Amino acid sequence: MTDQPKQEAVTLSAEAYQALLDELEDLRSERVVCDRIATIRASKLLSIEEMRTRLR
Repeated sequence: MTDQPKQEAVTLSAEAYQALLDELEDLRSERVVCDRIATIRASKLLSIEEMRTRLR
């Protein structure tokens, strides 16, 4: 792909395309998590041990 004003195409297998979509979804989810973490007060966070206890 170039910056030239001509049309180009990329051919991918269905598996490679799905892998790209999955990675994009993971990155979007990670971004949401990062944004949310930035707004959480440390006093409201739970340790992993507390989470495990709650999930039992």
